Amino acid sequence: MAKIVFETKKGPVLTVLLPGGGSLADVCDEKNAPIPFSCRSASCGTCCIQVLEGEGQLLPPADEELDVLDALDRKAPTFRLSCQAIVKDGEGLLRIRSVDEV
Repeated sequence: MAKIVFETKKGPVLTVLLPGGGSLADVCDEKNAPIPFSCRSASCGTCCIQVLEGEGQLLPPADEELDVLDALDRKAPTFRLSCQAIVKDGEGLLRIRSVDEV
């Protein structure tokens, strides 16, 4: 079971246990995580996160995600798009923070 810790500049604000892996966007929606998703309002890139720990807990980014990250001048694996990131099945810790909080 993956443990996902959502942080702000003030520290951890939400911890989620994710059995079986899955979409980070779905986790954010279900748990009201502090990650903005204005990309759903035609502002792509607002869901960009900084991976503070556990980048290996995410599947590698697809070419489309890499293209957007390049346009934002952000590089994987330190930065990812929450709308595209998939958490692997299995044990581990993933600590993330919105780029609004970087």
